[in-house]
Amino acid sequence: MLMLGSLAALALGTAEPLPWQAAFHESSETVAPAQDTNALLKAYDSAMFGKRFDEALAIARKFESAGPEGQAYVAAMQASALVGLKRDSEARALVAKAKELAPSSPDSSRVMFLGGLLTDRPDVAADALDRMIAIAPDMVRELNWEWIRFFLGHEPKGQDSRNEDRRIALARIGYSGETEVGHWRAANAVDILVKRGDFSGAGEFLEYVNEPRAFENMLIQRRYAALWSQLETLAGPHLEKIREASLRSARAEYASAPDDHDKLQLLANALRHAGRFDEAMALRAKLPATSAEMSLADEPMGWAVNNVALAFHEAGRADDADRLFALLNDAPMPKEYWRISMKINRLELLVMDGKFDQALPLVEPTAKTEGSPYADQLVRRLRYCTLSSVGRNDEAAKYLPDLLGHAADAPGPTIDGLLCAGELDKAEQVALDSLNGEKKDSFAEDFLRQLQTHQLTSDDPSVWQGRWQELRARPAIREAFDRLGRDLPPQLLPPPPTHVPAK
Repeated sequence: MLMLGSLAALALGTAEPLPWQAAFHESSETVAPAQDTNALLKAYDSAMFGKRFDEALAIARKFESAGPEGQAYVAAMQASALVGLKRDSEARALVAKAKELAPSSPDSSRVMFLGGLLTDRPDVAADALDRMIAIAPDMVRELNWEWIRFFLGHEPKGQDSRNEDRRIALARIGYSGETEVGHWRAANAVDILVKRGDFSGAGEFLEYVNEPRAFENMLIQRRYAALWSQLETLAGPHLEKIREASLRSARAEYASAPDDHDKLQLLANALRHAGRFDEAMALRAKLPATSAEMSLADEPMGWAVNNVALAFHEAGRADDADRLFALLNDAPMPKEYWRISMKINRLELLVMDGKFDQALPLVEPTAKTEGSPYADQLVRRLRYCTLSSVGRNDEAAKYLPDLLGHAADAPGPTIDGLLCAGELDKAEQVALDSLNGEKKDSFAEDFLRQLQTHQLTSDDPSVWQGRWQELRARPAIREAFDRLGRDLPPQLLPPPPTHVPAK
């Protein structure tokens, strides 16, 4: 399944995924809220968002703010615009001035963090975020996840240790709290500390992870073996404690904001992961019912549709799942960049179910939707698998070089496609090459999940599942699996679902 963040659109330049308007100023009281000042603030935001940095600088210079904090804030506004104009020395001088004027105030750093993101200067954003973590962790905990997610995907290059320290610090201050985001931040800190060999430090974060998939990933990888006993105690039989903690968090978030589509999609996902398909399917009532209503859906609503559709599929109601995906994917929308995820996931289910004739007409329209390199490779894999499965082998062969040429973009899905077509030799080679490649750690996790003898959380059975087991029987693959991991012990496997499909 494809899970793309909305920030992909920013990288593609196809949308306005971040709420930048008033973002610089939504929590600050350092600039007086006079009517003229508010108009200037809006004009400044508009100029920064539009990358009209010379205009933004001119507007920022019109502010007259009393007191050191207000002056520091305006200095940061000017510095952000100067960064966009590549006048770094002037910007640095103003940042230094802001710190001198208000050494304990984080507001100017917040402006610089957002300015660094908007001007494509992760180094500027990193400096600002590090200062906020040090002097104002409460402010950091409330930062919009979309901003943090985009930053974490564009951290300064060549600063691996510092970047890792920052990720640990975000988890340590409890960034995003008892939420799915907070759980995965804690899991990220565990991963970093394990790589450093600091198992004691890693163990301190385990109780904050509370994500079934994250626990499974750690419990099947030998590099976490020193933590297995602690993980099993925290998780309980079938990871029930973790599933319940995750669901509890999702329920609380949704109850606090029932009109928030993001909270809705997180709840649907938590219910799925807990095996509570009936409850997840009941959320269909919260989704748009008609094409006209669906055409107004935003991305979080799109993910809610996606997750409820997956619940239908996992409950044995494949046709209902496909109708729901079709309603979303076919609804008229002026912009559809984020729907690539849902288009791919609909195709995934059709291919998994062996419905190749239904999948085939959807492949090329999906391929024409702009996506990330990973998403593009998923479509290549689905095309190759589908054509091979309907007997159009000569046509499929034409796409094989392109599939293999992009294997590094998505090694696991590439292997899926090769296995679907019966190309076990090529699949084995891609797997072994990937285990020694640049992304070997992330692939190893995928490799171990796919080779499990029993299905894990949200790992759907598919047309290639049996082929992965054939692949595992090969000596080199079996040796790699035994060296890197293990099957999840039976007592930790997902519980049976609350909904049993009708025969």
